[in-house]
Amino acid sequence: MERFDKLFSRLLPVISPRSDTKVTITDIARVSGVSKSTVSLVLNNSPLVKPGTADKVRETAERLGYVYNRSAANLRHGSTNVIGLVVNDLRNSFFVELLIGAERKMLEANYITLLAHTAEEQSVQKQVLASMREQKAAGLILCPAFDTPTDLVDSLRQWGLPFVTVMRALGDVETDFVGCDNYAGMQMATQHLIDLGHTHIAFLGHKSGYAVSKERWQGYQDCMSRNGCPMNDEWMVDTAISVAGGQEAMTKLLDLEAPPTAAVCYNDLIAIGALNEIGRRGLRPGEDFAIVGSDGIASTAYCNPPLTTVALNPELLGEKASEMLLKRLRNPDVPFMKYLMKPRLIVRESCGATLGKVKQDL
Repeated sequence: MERFDKLFSRLLPVISPRSDTKVTITDIARVSGVSKSTVSLVLNNSPLVKPGTADKVRETAERLGYVYNRSAANLRHGSTNVIGLVVNDLRNSFFVELLIGAERKMLEANYITLLAHTAEEQSVQKQVLASMREQKAAGLILCPAFDTPTDLVDSLRQWGLPFVTVMRALGDVETDFVGCDNYAGMQMATQHLIDLGHTHIAFLGHKSGYAVSKERWQGYQDCMSRNGCPMNDEWMVDTAISVAGGQEAMTKLLDLEAPPTAAVCYNDLIAIGALNEIGRRGLRPGEDFAIVGSDGIASTAYCNPPLTTVALNPELLGEKASEMLLKRLRNPDVPFMKYLMKPRLIVRESCGATLGKVKQDL
């Protein structure tokens, strides 16, 4: 019995280390019956170790309470498993959904994401990008703030920070880019209203300032011109990209002596605000005034009435951005990549098509 007690006392620190004892790779190797180099490979997710052995090492590490020192590993290797996600407006659920898709793909590849929100402020963007650099981020997914200068590309490349721009390209500078065919999407929305019998159609949202705005405005304008529809300057309302902006824009339209009968909106937030103002005045969206949004955020299905929208599938865009960045990380010398998502129209009640009757222009 005495021999057993002595043997157990020697094994106890290995089986159940004290809370004040730091478990090391050596401890895991001894209990697992493998070498320290094998343990190191397993902890770094190397594919060189047989699955059965790797599972045994991970189980042992967990049982012993081992905590992997990621910071020390980063110092040794000069890199991290952190990916920076920098977006311009988290108040817009489009970007929240995009981030969900991006983060999901990164987690599958054993990367963690570090999120930053610039709120369209150049100074904030500069600060958070500097922080990403200090944190030795392995790569970056960036939706640039308004008016971001193209020399940001040179800075990121000088830092050795691989990156993908999302939705907004940085001028004509060639970079890895994930976005949408904004021109085709707005043509689709405008043509849908024309096919329903409308000819007096407004445009609510930015029509200048950066690439996405210009593309969506041009899609609307060209479609109207091609169909011989009149365009009135009072129907082109430049407004903030927000629900409040949409409500203010619709107020201006409905206060006109001869308002249009339909509107395409720069994005879904503006469209939701427009719906609110139509309802506030006792009018019926889809019957008294037709509305089409753009982006296809999830909440559009639950508007009152549900919003017709040009769907861009933000979660899939996030996944595509992550996949593109992972390719760049695996092979820094691959040619620049570009992905443009083709939009699709989701028809609901706000445009009148599902109601069986559409107000005709006078």
